[in-house]
Amino acid sequence: VIDLKSFYASVECILRKLDPLNTNLVVADESRTEKTICLAVSPALRSYNISGRLRLFELIQKVKTINYERLKIAKYFSAKSYNHLELINNPNLELDYIVAKPRMSTYIDYSSKISVFI
Repeated sequence: VIDLKSFYASVECILRKLDPLNTNLVVADESRTEKTICLAVSPALRSYNISGRLRLFELIQKVKTINYERLKIAKYFSAKSYNHLELINNPNLELDYIVAKPRMSTYIDYSSKISVFI
């Protein structure tokens, strides 16, 4: 099954040898301003009710809010993690994420490889 809402983010995870279902990753060009649009978020990051197509500053704010709520339970953070399973199992971890710069030609290549099988 291909999750088209997270396709770019899933490709970025695969290229990094990371599991898209367990990796918090967003595709956005952070070299621009924080008003840049996030092109995709991984399924793991979406599980925190963070949708794609938001602006980078909105993502930053949502993650701050999530971490504020996590601190109510944990009282302190011992480290950061972008791994969803680690975050579930350890409330003392601060939610973090990877920002991947968009690589449109790579996504087109992956898309064409997949379309051969469809």
